[in-house]
Amino acid sequence: MNNYENLINTVLDGRYRITGLISAGGMAVVYGAEDLAAHKKVAIKMLKDDTKEDAEAVKRFINESKAVAMLSHPNIVHIFDVSVKENEKNQYIVMEFIDGITLKDYIVQKGRLNWKAAISYTGKILNALNQAHSRGIIHRDIKPQNAMLLKNGNLKLIDFGISKMKNSEPLTMTDKAIGTVHYISPEQASGAENITNVSDIYSVGVLLYEMTTGELPFVGNTAIQVAMMQINDIPKDPRFVNPEIPKGLAQIILKAMKKDPKDRYQSAAEMMQQLKAVYTNPATVFGNGNGNGARVSNLPVAVETADAQRNQKSLEPFAENKKNSALEIVDAKKDKTDEGQVRQRGRSPQKNTPKRKNSKSMLPFILGAALAFFIVLAWSVIQLVGSYFEFIEESEPDKNTIIISNYTKRIFNAELKEELAALRLSVGNITYVANDNFSKGEIIAHKPTANEKKKYPNDRASIPIDFTVSTGKNTYVVEDLTIMECRNVALMLESKRISVITEYEPHDTVPAGYIIYTKPGFGEVMSAGDTITLYASSGMSLKTVKMPNVVGRSELEARAILKKEEILIDKVISEYSDEYGQGIIINQSIMQGREVPKKSTKVTLTVSLGPRYPTTQPPEQAETE
Repeated sequence: MNNYENLINTVLDGRYRITGLISAGGMAVVYGAEDLAAHKKVAIKMLKDDTKEDAEAVKRFINESKAVAMLSHPNIVHIFDVSVKENEKNQYIVMEFIDGITLKDYIVQKGRLNWKAAISYTGKILNALNQAHSRGIIHRDIKPQNAMLLKNGNLKLIDFGISKMKNSEPLTMTDKAIGTVHYISPEQASGAENITNVSDIYSVGVLLYEMTTGELPFVGNTAIQVAMMQINDIPKDPRFVNPEIPKGLAQIILKAMKKDPKDRYQSAAEMMQQLKAVYTNPATVFGNGNGNGARVSNLPVAVETADAQRNQKSLEPFAENKKNSALEIVDAKKDKTDEGQVRQRGRSPQKNTPKRKNSKSMLPFILGAALAFFIVLAWSVIQLVGSYFEFIEESEPDKNTIIISNYTKRIFNAELKEELAALRLSVGNITYVANDNFSKGEIIAHKPTANEKKKYPNDRASIPIDFTVSTGKNTYVVEDLTIMECRNVALMLESKRISVITEYEPHDTVPAGYIIYTKPGFGEVMSAGDTITLYASSGMSLKTVKMPNVVGRSELEARAILKKEEILIDKVISEYSDEYGQGIIINQSIMQGREVPKKSTKVTLTVSLGPRYPTTQPPEQAETE
C-alpha cells in the first residue's frame, strides 16, 4: 500500500469519509469520499505529503480554493467545502464528484472530433471562462486534461491551481506553475508578468486546434523547444491537416492563437459570437478591417470588443432544445381536477329525486329535431359569413402584408436592392458560395422563399430577406504549395473537387514526400474537375560512378579528375617512395573501377615524398702518386 492510500477510510472533520483514490498529480491527490452529513458522493483534493512543506505549492492550493469558491457555473466544478487553515495537518477542498472522462482521453479515443462537436465543447469552456474572467480570475492552465466530460454530455472545467486573481499576489512561475507547455500562451512561455484573460483565449485556440485536427500545433523533443515554438513559430493552417474544417473555423482558431495578445479575441464572448456564426452557417468566412474602420468586403468581420462585452450575458453557445423549460413544465397538481365534482356540478343532484315513470311522449323527439335543425342552420350561416370575408380579403389585399416574389436567378446588384427598398424589403444576411449552375452574382436561394406571405411588423418597418449568392463556377487559385506535405495537400485539393496526380522524383534538398513544384503552378486558376500534378520529392538521388585510377598522377591532376567525377577527397597523406617521385600519387584508398555514389564518396590519397635515402654515388676521389 503506497502513501496515497493510507488515508482511505479516514474521516475528515467528522464528516467526510475517504473511500478510495481517484488520481494523483504533480502536487495534489484527489480522493473519492462520502459526505456523511449530506449522504452523497464527493471528491476531495489534498496536497501530497512531499509538497505540504513547499510554500509555493500551499499558496497555489489556497489560491485555487479561493478562486473556485467564488465561481458558480454549470461548466465549472462546484465546491462544497474548503479547509485550508494554517498549521492544519490535512488541508483539503471538497468538490462535486464528476462521473466522466477528461476531454484529452476522449480526443485520444476519437483521434479527432467532428468540428461541430468541437465547437460545442469549446462553447462550454468559453462560458466557464467568461464567468471566471468576469470575476477577475484567469485560469492559466486550459488544456483537455482539465476539462471533464460527463455522461449527460455536459463539460466542466476543473483545476484552478495556478489561476491568477485580480490584485492578488503573483505566484512564482516554476515549471509546475506555468501551465502545460503545449497549451500555454507565448507570454506565459516567455515568463511575462502581465498575464491577462487573453492568455486563456490562446490556450482555447490550441485546444480547439487539437480537437479538430487530432494533433497539437507545436511538438518538440523537449519542453523548452515547444515553449520556443509557442513564442516564435506560426501554426500551420488546421485545414491542411483536416480539410473538413470550415474556413471560418480555421480563421477563428488562428486568430485565437495570434502571438500578440492584442491581435487575439479580447474576451470569451467575442470568440463565442464568431463560433456561433460558423456553427449556424459553415460557409461563413471572416474578412479583416482595412485599417480605417471600413470593411474590405461585405463578409462578416470580427466582433468588436465593446460589442462582445455588451453581449456577454447572452453567451450560451447554441440554441439547444432545453428540456423542462418554463413553457414546457406542466404542474399536474394544479391542473388536476376531480371528475366526480365536475359531474356533480354538471347535473342536478339525484339524491332524493323521485323517479319518473316511463313516458311515451313525442316531445323529446321534437326537441331533438329542432336542435339539430338550428345547429345545421348556424353552421351554414358561419360558412356564408366566412366566405364573404374571404372574398373581401381577396378583393381588398391587406396593406400590411406582402407576398414575396421569386428572386432566384436574379443578379444581386444595386438595382435589385432599390427594387426591394420600394417594397419595404431589406437585405438581411448574405452568404456567398461557389456553384456550377449559377453565374457569378446570381441568387441561388433566398429566405423568406417565393410566394411566402409575410406581414410587416409596423407601418415603417421593413422585412429582411436573406440571400445565398453564387460566386460563379467552383474555382481554385493555386496556392504556393512547395515544401508542403504531399498527402495533406492532396486531401485539401480533393475537398475542392480538384483531381490530383502525384509524381515522385529525386531531389537533393526537398525532403521525401514534400512538394517540389506543381503543374499548373502558383497563381493559376482552376475549375472543379480540373487536374493538378504534384511533383513530390522521393529523396536524394543516388548517382554512381566508377572510381578512376589516379595512381601515378600528380596531386594536382588527381584532384581535377576526382572533382570531375564528383568524388570527395577525405585527406591526403605523405609517404616516402623509392618507386614514385615527389608529388606523385602512390596509393588511393578506394580501388580503381569500383562503383561508388557521387557527391558522398570520400577517398584518401597518398602522395610521394620521394625516396627516403638518395641513391646517387659519391664522386670518386682522384688517385695520387
